[in-house]
Amino acid sequence: MSLPTPWSIHSELSAPVLQNVANWLLEEYYSTLDDLNRSTDSGYGRGCTAFDRQKNRILQEWGIGNWPWLGIVNPNNDMVFSISGIPCRFSNDDPMNPKKRAVTECHEYQSAFQEFSPPSQASRFCFVIDRGLSGAEEPHVELLGFDQFGTVACRWISDTARVLYAESVQETPVVQVSKPTVVPRKPGRDEAADDASEFSDLEP
Repeated sequence: MSLPTPWSIHSELSAPVLQNVANWLLEEYYSTLDDLNRSTDSGYGRGCTAFDRQKNRILQEWGIGNWPWLGIVNPNNDMVFSISGIPCRFSNDDPMNPKKRAVTECHEYQSAFQEFSPPSQASRFCFVIDRGLSGAEEPHVELLGFDQFGTVACRWISDTARVLYAESVQETPVVQVSKPTVVPRKPGRDEAADDASEFSDLEP
């Protein structure tokens, strides 16, 4: 049985808004995989780094101020951010069998919104980065909406394609360099001293 979409319950949770959040989470996940690819890196280290980067990315996007719908309720490691006043969390977990508290439990900053919602309506939301059973599949993000009984009442699934963002490179203006003037060497100057002066900056 297909579940309702989040925007059918709360119009603020529109597909473009949700995809924006999913893009931030996936970009930081991919960047972590790209950066931590040495033999001394482990899944634990990648997981901690990815989570920290994802949290900081949301804080950064909020600080930029380009998204009027984005708010920060709790900036700590148990982050709660809001979409048009609706408190949300995120986690790197298995959306079909979640084990992490961000998905399974109602945070104190989510409780008030849930208490004032109809019991069977989705009122607690969490973005879950699904990496597949083996962690090797193309990841995607799911927004799960839970009712007051902890039952999934709505679901949205993001795009899975990895988007490569080319950083804009500012061209350096061409500087015209005039032809150097050749000056005759002064008499008596020690060539060895000239050689030493070239490396003087490297001496301790």
